[in-house]
Amino acid sequence: MSENTSKDLTILFADVVGSVSLYTQLGDMQAHQRISLFLQSMALLVERNHGRVVETIGDEIMCRFNTSNDALVTACAIQESLKADKAWCLHVRIGIHSGLTGMKDDHPFGDTVNVAARVVALAEAGQIMLTDDVCQRLSEANKASTNYFSDVYIKGKQQPYTIHQALWDQEQGTIMVRNDVKIPVERRRQHSCFRLRHLDSEVLVTEGKEVLLGRGEQCGLRVDSEAASRIHAVLKCRGGRLVLTDRSTNGTFVKTRAGKRAADNSELFFHHDEWVTTCDGIASLGRPFSSQDVVLIHFNAV
Repeated sequence: MSENTSKDLTILFADVVGSVSLYTQLGDMQAHQRISLFLQSMALLVERNHGRVVETIGDEIMCRFNTSNDALVTACAIQESLKADKAWCLHVRIGIHSGLTGMKDDHPFGDTVNVAARVVALAEAGQIMLTDDVCQRLSEANKASTNYFSDVYIKGKQQPYTIHQALWDQEQGTIMVRNDVKIPVERRRQHSCFRLRHLDSEVLVTEGKEVLLGRGEQCGLRVDSEAASRIHAVLKCRGGRLVLTDRSTNGTFVKTRAGKRAADNSELFFHHDEWVTTCDGIASLGRPFSSQDVVLIHFNAV
């Protein structure tokens, strides 16, 4: 008879990105063989770092670790191996979450697994995303090599999850994780105030203050645009970060200023969602930046 138990685990999902184009380029047999070999190479890295591959789901592997440090070191090793050997012509996105995990016949299931699967979906090719539950269990050296990314609502959850990104690529101004060496890394500075500007109007968003953005008369920063809702978005400064909550009909487009950090130089779209940043940039209410009649709102830390 099978027995259900629970165990404190860290769950890692690694998903191969771009396999569809690889199948088109190489054909079914050759592409399948290359992906299978790469999945095997990832499995070896997992085992080398005291983990275990639970199952392979198409082009994705699910792994379990007893410690968050081992999971993060494995994730960085996977990304570094792809960078070192470009012959694979593949990219991987990785998501990690820790917590009390249901076990049936030594197979993890339940909430921790489900959240980890959601986290990997947030990552792009070459990225490693991890929840705050993982980050809090890391050694100080490994924790120093992560950066806050965003607060994200996960389907079925009432409260947002704080997501961090692991910084592993040295050429992009980030560092590879080490288990025993504390390596300093530039941390994103928190701010106590952000400036919003549209045409000749300007408003400051200070810690704890809430500013309405839209075309309604009650808005602290009014935007005369048919694409903007009367109350299009709510902005506040929380914990030294600018928080934008979209309440609009057409959504909000955001472009952050070019830079070296992961969140810089990004074009994003939000609709009935929350976005958290410390970057400078511009926003457009209801229209993409490519529109001829786009109306811009500038935001920057003071």
